[in-house]
Parts: sequence; structure tokens; C-alpha cells
Amino acid sequence: MTPEARTDRPLIWAHANTPAAIDAIREVLMRAQLSDPTLSYVLTTSDSAVTFAPDVVVLDEADAEAGLAWLSENSPDLCLWVQASVASALFGLNHRRSIPTLLINAETRLLWSRTWLWRKTIARQTLKPVFYAFVTSRESTGSLRNLGLPARNIEVLGPLLGGVLAPGCDEGERDRVGEILAGRPVWFAHRVPHQEMRVVIDAFMQVQRKAHRMLLILDLLDPAGTEDCRALCAELGLTTHARAEEGEPDSRTQVFLAETGEDTGLWYRLAALAYMGGSLTSGDVPNPMVAAALGSAVVHGPEIGRKQHAYDRLREAGAAQPLATAQDLSRRVAAVMEPDQCAEMAAAGWEVVSEGAEVTDKLVEVTLQKLGLGETQ
Repeated sequence: MTPEARTDRPLIWAHANTPAAIDAIREVLMRAQLSDPTLSYVLTTSDSAVTFAPDVVVLDEADAEAGLAWLSENSPDLCLWVQASVASALFGLNHRRSIPTLLINAETRLLWSRTWLWRKTIARQTLKPVFYAFVTSRESTGSLRNLGLPARNIEVLGPLLGGVLAPGCDEGERDRVGEILAGRPVWFAHRVPHQEMRVVIDAFMQVQRKAHRMLLILDLLDPAGTEDCRALCAELGLTTHARAEEGEPDSRTQVFLAETGEDTGLWYRLAALAYMGGSLTSGDVPNPMVAAALGSAVVHGPEIGRKQHAYDRLREAGAAQPLATAQDLSRRVAAVMEPDQCAEMAAAGWEVVSEGAEVTDKLVEVTLQKLGLGETQ
């Protein structure tokens, strides 16, 4: 794959039909964009029945003309077709628009349900824009070769597993606050909606009976609830400080109000345990992979919305523990905060985050190389 010279701002079109595939390819795109900020991208799906993030465009599979109009308006320079069927009408538009296409574990079975003559003519024409294909098995390699894709353009890479692009922090501040909090158990409640605020603080009060020096870092989803939170903490006799006023927690702080999401990377790095706000009510939850990547064990309720695939991976690995009800929170926090338990969960979480790194790195490399960007120029 020879790099191609670029003079304008390139646009990548990435298409997938599951939340897991969308999240995984988003990480590839974000990493590619970090390598070369001139890059832009758009994510699409054709499954309107699945709830996706706001940045995902739904293209109607049955309306080829609307899809063609969308492609004409956006003029992508490269298509990443991720785990979706190449037998779809939407995929066929790549040929009409001559968009170089990279297949990533794409579905080809429907093509083989057609007649031999159809496969020899129509299918091969449909696959003409494909310059390279990654597959999960050698069996898939044979299928694509029989559809006309040269063996040199097919590579067995394995499954695409979403990791995360974890937020950074000021390392000096991390070290400074870490010294202040040395020896104290810390848990971070991230993006907590107003209706869960009392649940979290009550759980903290109960756990604190055994862990007297515990610190709760509380990140409210709606900053408008800060005064209510302060009043509740005052009523309960809790020493409360805030990012906006005191700046950092000190040795006396019991509840620290993060107040903005800008320092999430810092709080996760300081906390041994993280509670995923919204998981007991709305289902609008943070990405648990961020917590896992930064060393926090994860506790969450039953409402995990479209990120269920990420929570399932962490839970199956032993890096996350679910709650059945709000009343379980204090008990689960107390159990998980045991040093050995936290360390085991954090190690398991890191393995989950890391297992797809090689595949992600390879896809970033190939994407940039095809566009003539980044270090591959």
C-alpha cells in the first residue's frame, strides 16, 4: 500500500452496525487524528434500532439515493467498513463513488448465497474499491480471494476490540495530591445525576464507618446541583471541599466536588475504585474503559445503556462488579475497596484495555499510510 500525496484536509468515512464496532473504530480514528490533526472523520450506521452516540449518522439501507446524496455532499477520501455486510446497497455505493475502501472483519456470507455467475460479475465489481482487507480467520481469506481480492491484499489480524483513548492529567499535580492522600482509600463517583447524589453520599457514610479516612471524589453530572450537595454534606457533618474553590483535596477532606469533567484523568488515577454515575437510573453512563485504563476498579448499576458491551467485557474479566439495587452500593464499595481486591480488578481491567491495542495500532498505521499522513509519509 503506497502512500498517496495529499494537499487538502482528508475525510474518513467509517461504517459499522453495532455499538461495540462503533466504539472500537472510533478509537482507531481518534488515534489517527492525534497522529495527524488535519484528519477528520464521520461515523455512520444503517441500524436505526440501535442507540448510538450523537456523533453517529444513521443512513437508511433501503434508500440508496439518499446514501449517494450523503456521500456526494461529504466526499470521503477513504472508507473503513467495519464488521458490516458487503452485500448491502450502501456498500455498493463505494463503487459508484470510487472510494478506496478498507474492509475490517466485514461480513461476506450473503454474497455466497447468490449464484456463481452473480459472484463472478456483480460481487467482484462491488469489491473493486477494496484496496485491503483484514479478516479474523484464514477461512475468511479464502472467501475474499474467491470473490476476486488478491491474496496479497488480505491479512488475518484478529478481532477488533475497543479500548480507549484515556484522558491525560498534570503529572506534577497528580504526584502532589497523591502524596497528600497517601494511605487514604479513594473512590471516584463519575457523572452522578442529581437523583443518585443522595445514594452515593449515603453509601459513603456507611462505608466510612469502617474506612474512617476514606475520600469521596464526587463529579456531579449537573453542576447546578452543587449547592444541594454542599447542603446535604453540611447536614451530615462531612468536611467538603471543591475544585472551584480549594482547588485540591487535603488531608481533612471527606467529600471533594470535582465540579467539571476537565480533570477526569486525574481523579481516575488517584482513585482505587470508580462508580459509574447514571447506572442506577438513566443509563447515561461513562465509558468504563477509561476507568480501567487508568487503574480504577469499576462498580456499576444495572442501567448501562449502549455501552453494555464494554461493561460486559470488564465484568467477564473480573474488572467490574455490578449492583442489583442502589442499596448494594455501600456493601459493594466496602468489599471492592479491600486492597487485594482493588489490585486484582485493576490488573484485570488493564488486560482488557490492552488486548486490542495491537489491532488498533495496525489499523491506525494502514489508515494513515493510505492517506499519506502521519509518520508513514
